[in-house]
Amino acid sequence: MEECHYCEGTDDKEEVYHETIECITGALDAKDAYTAGHSQRVSEMALKVCELIGLKKKDILKIHIAAHLHDIGKIGIPDAILNKEGRLTDEEFEIMKTHSAIGAGILSKSKSLSEFSDIVLHHHERFDGKGYPDGLKGEEIPISAQVVSIVDVYDALTSERCYKKAFDHDTAIQMILDGQCGQFNPILLMCLKELSLQLSKMIDKEMDDTSYYHEVQRLSNEILSDRSLPNHNYSQNVVRVMKEKLDFFKSNSGMNSIEYNTISGQLTILNGKQQILCQRNNPNFNLFKEFGVNEEDVHHIQALLHQTSVQNKEISVQIKATVENVRQMYKLKLHTLWSPLKKDGYIGIIGYLTVSF
Repeated sequence: MEECHYCEGTDDKEEVYHETIECITGALDAKDAYTAGHSQRVSEMALKVCELIGLKKKDILKIHIAAHLHDIGKIGIPDAILNKEGRLTDEEFEIMKTHSAIGAGILSKSKSLSEFSDIVLHHHERFDGKGYPDGLKGEEIPISAQVVSIVDVYDALTSERCYKKAFDHDTAIQMILDGQCGQFNPILLMCLKELSLQLSKMIDKEMDDTSYYHEVQRLSNEILSDRSLPNHNYSQNVVRVMKEKLDFFKSNSGMNSIEYNTISGQLTILNGKQQILCQRNNPNFNLFKEFGVNEEDVHHIQALLHQTSVQNKEISVQIKATVENVRQMYKLKLHTLWSPLKKDGYIGIIGYLTVSF
């Protein structure tokens, strides 16, 4: 096996961990090429959902890598069932349903990978309790498993398999929203709608094997502590932040929108038609320089942001900027986001930019 460049300089334990992840994903690929590609896409989509709802970086990483592994239990499903052309019989479907428990069992045997077993075990649970294997419902289902679950269904719908044709993006989204694929957390349904444009672009995107394995290795090198994702309090805070963002953008729809996540470093700017003007994942990226804002205005904005707090979240300024090749005066309104789950509380910024008359 070629040595992972992320393993260079690490101890034997970390190197074995990286190799284990590689071996598992390689086994998936050999068993069923679709499953490996599916898990890869689910992992990328889960990352988008996690960033949107404002999860902590370490939890985003945990969900992201667990999503890569969520279907590993299919290694234990007979090929005749896994690759069957046509609908499974009731008996065959019951066997297929065991893959989540098989996967969780595989991970639970490893001290390094056992923290992912809950996500793998419960990624087919549904919010109304009609999923499997344990029939968990609502907040009983870890938020991590809920995230993987909803993007898992979306990718399954939009992918062609030996037994079905792919649904188009709009049809797949509507099927999920209508409850045709089971019930999901209403907050995650709102996320799915908000991410619709990005997901439609992602379903045609193919990542090469090298970048895929390197991404898994990078994430595993930053693997999380033993503490599981908290459930009730954590979910309640996620709901609150998500609602705050939705309320802000709803009242300012049709404008150039700005969203920055301090945890992931993701910056996204959309125009009024929801087309991407700028998207970066680089903490050193100079946004103001990109849009031609002068240094005096930049210093003024930064000073105002430093004065924000949980009690005083918003700032509003007039600036001159170049947007879509048009330089003019704009009103910039920024709304800071805060969470008690982060040490300093500050988790991001949302805002809008509109022409000033």
